[in-house]
Formats: sequence, structure tokens, C-alpha cells
Amino acid sequence: MPQTRNWLELPADVTRNILQRVGMFDQIQSAQKVCTAWREYCKDPSMYRVLRMKMYTLVRYPNCKRAIDRSQGQLLDLTIIGICDEKVLQYVVDRSTQLKRLEIVHAFGLWESWSEALSKLSLLEELSFVETDVFQKDIEAAGRHCPSLKTLKLNYKVAERSQDGSDDIALAIGKNLPELTHLELIGKSITNVGLQAILDGCRHLESLDLRMCGHLDLEGNLGKRCSRQIKHLKLPLDSLEDYPYTAAKFNYYWYYDHEYDGFDGYPVFD
Repeated sequence: MPQTRNWLELPADVTRNILQRVGMFDQIQSAQKVCTAWREYCKDPSMYRVLRMKMYTLVRYPNCKRAIDRSQGQLLDLTIIGICDEKVLQYVVDRSTQLKRLEIVHAFGLWESWSEALSKLSLLEELSFVETDVFQKDIEAAGRHCPSLKTLKLNYKVAERSQDGSDDIALAIGKNLPELTHLELIGKSITNVGLQAILDGCRHLESLDLRMCGHLDLEGNLGKRCSRQIKHLKLPLDSLEDYPYTAAKFNYYWYYDHEYDGFDGYPVFD
């Protein structure tokens, strides 16, 4: 007769690890309904310190609110993929002042300015925007309100690749974020003027990712300066093989997500 396992006898740390791996939505919708013990685990604020929210439909918004509420202000690391309008983000920042890492990936419902949100996230250490509009005033707000910010990623803005070079964001970074140590600008329309401003203003930079920055000319002295000043440098023509958000791995609308749990339905808007 085959042996059976009593899952309730697992050590608490093992059970927590299992439940965290099933993902936030499954914790709230399914796992907490298995038994009383699992329900208590799923209500523990420590289970919600790191959250990955796939917001392809607003139907998921109530569960996102439940996860934020259950964190009881302990949320440290948040990724939102898909819909991230003002309502969603405002709910997060009002209840997550301890947040240290924020990543927004292809926000369908764009908030015109992120400045107000950043003013409430003074402990932020890493900020990442993928396929999401960010403006000069938002970089300035990060400089004013996020003194601990060390990592900034402004990546893969497809619409910029065919435009003329623009250095507004790069100039703002060089002027307002002198403590940065890691910077990614994949696919941005930065020119040599903007790059020089970054090198002049961000003297603590250790890594700089310039892949797909097609308006740069690094054949001369500026390229040599980058090599001398930056320990870990990725150039415009370097491979994107290790980058998770390329068109080869995600189609343009992010319907398929290889990092999480596959197809999640088409976006629905109110």
C-alpha cells in the first residue's frame, strides 16, 4: 500500500515556501481554502513582503487590494505587470511606505505622472519602468524624495526606437540622481550629450546598460571614458539574450508571460 504524506506535518518554513511559490492570486483564491492551517499562513503579513501582480484584467484588482491589506505595511518588493492606473498605484503607495523595490512592466492604464507616488516612497532603493512612460519631472521627484535610490531601470520603450535622439531623461538623471550605482537604459533614445551628463553627474555608477541605444556613437573618447569609469558596461549592440522583456520572449501586449504562469487572458478596460 503506498505511503501517504500528511502535508500538515511539514515544518512551518517549508509550508511558507511552498505557498509563496504558488503565487499571490492562488494563495488568496485557492490555497487559503484548503484548510484552517493554510488559511492562517495565507493571512500572515510576512507572506506578502514580495508581490508579483499580473494585472491584465481589472477583475484581479480586488485580490490585489487584499494582498496589499494583508501585508500590513510590510511590503518591500512589488512588480506590477499590465494595468497600473492611478487607482491601483495610489492604493499601493498609501499602504506600503516601506517599499524598497518597485517594478512597473507595460502598464496599460498609464498614470500621467509618477511624481506623487514617488513622494511617498522615501525608502525606495530600486525603481524599474519597462514599456511605461516616464518624464523628466518624475526623475526630478525621485531625486527629491528617494535618497536611497541606487538602481534605476528605464527600459525597452519600443516607440522611441525610430525617433530622433532625446536627452531630457538622461540630463535629469545626471542632475538629480548622483548616488546611482546601477542604471539600465535599454532601447532609450539617449545621445552622447545625455550619456556624458550621466557620467559627469553619477560618479558612483558601477554598471551601465546601453543596449539598443541606437543614437549613441561610442567610437571615440566617450566610449573610452565609459570603459574606464564603468566596471560593468553593456554596449548598444550587445546581446539581449539575458533580458526577460524582449519581443522574442514576450509579444507586444505581454499576453504570454514565460516567467510567471503563462497565458492570462486578454486585457479588459472599464
